[in-house]
Amino acid sequence: MRELPSELYDAEYFLSDWCEGFDEFRAGEGVSQLKKREVALLGPSPGVRVLDAGCGRGEVLLECARRGASVAGADYAEAAVAIARETLAAVEGSEVVRSDLTALPWPDDSFDRVLLGDVIEHLTDEQGRAGLAELARVLSPGGRIVIHTAPNLLFLRFGWPPTRQALRLLGRGEVARRLDEGIAQSKRYHVNEQSVYSLRRSLRRAGFAHSRAWVARDVLRSEGYRLTAGVTAGSPLLAGLAQLASARPVRLFLGNDLYAIGELPIR
Repeated sequence: MRELPSELYDAEYFLSDWCEGFDEFRAGEGVSQLKKREVALLGPSPGVRVLDAGCGRGEVLLECARRGASVAGADYAEAAVAIARETLAAVEGSEVVRSDLTALPWPDDSFDRVLLGDVIEHLTDEQGRAGLAELARVLSPGGRIVIHTAPNLLFLRFGWPPTRQALRLLGRGEVARRLDEGIAQSKRYHVNEQSVYSLRRSLRRAGFAHSRAWVARDVLRSEGYRLTAGVTAGSPLLAGLAQLASARPVRLFLGNDLYAIGELPIR
């Protein structure tokens, strides 16, 4: 498993569609539907200390700050740190540092909530294990980690091949081609794609005694995502198939957005 250089994540990466939520960010530093879900799971409020580990452009931290939380971010890409500092320039007390996830600059018990959003798939297995242990260290007892990652490894291995064929047979060859290109492009950045099972194991191994992981029910991101736009348009059959794909346990193999929550025990 290869380690990815920080230079791979330049300003062009963060200020493009390849980094999810760019359209909303460009429209006024807002958050996408996916990132709104992350914020909701974090539950920021006055007095809550939030760390975004792999903060990217910083819009999640800005939304948390707007809800009264104290916020800090870390990213190992220089471009991300520069952009996030600009995003949070007006937020008093905010902090954004350049740091490897496996060696954070904060003392034990510094935060109540941690977000690891679209990060773990970019880390080797060894980095991921060390990073989760480090996040557990900086979380206070009873603290919570929220994880989002995509794509779903089970979808790539088992769900996508028949889905690709079905899309082509049902006149959505362009959509299939677009998704194939997106998956191929992601391999430039992803070295450790996950399933719900690997996420649960990793959280428990890092000391998060109470943990759960699931596949998001909205398997097409409401067709607002560039790779899923227009999948069901004008086709009752495809709309029905999309609804079927969102049902349990089918979405375990046909859904792509994975979420996990882990909580540390109270000492």
